[in-house]
Amino acid sequence: TWILSDSNPNIDIRTAKVADALGLPVAIKRIVAQPKSPLGRSFAGLRSLFGASPAGRLRYVEDASTQRLPRFVIAGSNRALPGLLEVIKQTGGRSMSVFLGLPRTKLAQIGALVLSRLDQMRLRSLGPARANLDNAVSTLLPLSGLSTAAAPISTLKPVVAVCIGTGFEAAGFQLLSSDVDRLAEGLLQLPPSYIRIVLDAEPYRGLRSIIESRLIRRLRERSVDTNGAEHPPMEIEVIDYAQAGQPPLTGVLASATHIIATADNIPTVSMAASLQRPVYIAGMERTADLLREYYYILDTKNLVRRFYPLGSRYSYMVAPEINGTVDELSAIRDHEPWSHYDTQRDLDTVAAFIKDRYVELNS
Repeated sequence: TWILSDSNPNIDIRTAKVADALGLPVAIKRIVAQPKSPLGRSFAGLRSLFGASPAGRLRYVEDASTQRLPRFVIAGSNRALPGLLEVIKQTGGRSMSVFLGLPRTKLAQIGALVLSRLDQMRLRSLGPARANLDNAVSTLLPLSGLSTAAAPISTLKPVVAVCIGTGFEAAGFQLLSSDVDRLAEGLLQLPPSYIRIVLDAEPYRGLRSIIESRLIRRLRERSVDTNGAEHPPMEIEVIDYAQAGQPPLTGVLASATHIIATADNIPTVSMAASLQRPVYIAGMERTADLLREYYYILDTKNLVRRFYPLGSRYSYMVAPEINGTVDELSAIRDHEPWSHYDTQRDLDTVAAFIKDRYVELNS
């Protein structure tokens, strides 16, 4: 089995877990760097289908010979897609190709697609035929690469991981400066906590500077919230995955007592649920279209809650409706107990589907 790696550890952990579930020997193959512009990527994808490879070598997979190609090949990002398509072409489709998510190519070209419920909803919006694919298996959350819950932790004060994604999710959310302001306001209302701000390696257009000026700087200084209350500087740490030497995200999430994720950051939501950590969605009230519907599903299954801490500007308006114990990070209504998401069941389902597809395509 080949894992096509684009050197993103948060994707590699997902593809590695699928390969492990298949129970076959694994080789990690780095992909050749692709152009960053959309036009450049489009030409690269076309060359992977129609261009000639160097004699005996693959064009888009490092240190790979055309003479020794795998039975199974797995990719987890569109950056690795040219390499996946190249292997499919070289083997005439005999290699079992697996892609996690929706690839930017014809879906029928891939042997097995591993989709989340949101991916399915995207396809269904294009028509019922697109939502019922013979080569697709789906799970409620995207595969996280984690199959066991993190051990409970005991700390003198809460450790809150605030995970900010790229800032954009096409299904219905873009993180605006006003959302960052509301996030800062909410964090000011938390009881004394150790805050870890986690930044994505590739934030959307100018988002990093907005976060630095309107969130990080504000929390580190004495400030006044919109209720007029004064707050001392908060104890925060910034983990920026655009910089080398950062700790693995899985460890950051496992060491947190609470996780706050921006509404665009679905991979972190999946990892947090897999670790059975409470996860709160910042900006959930501003999601639209498919993403709003998706978060409604996750909320009703008690896997996520809206981030709206006690003491927020309008929390006094809903307090009388809360009869049980107030969740200080989501003081918006009574909540049922958190559910435990069974990621191992997802992995077993996906592995069984891939094996069945391999038998079907090679019989």
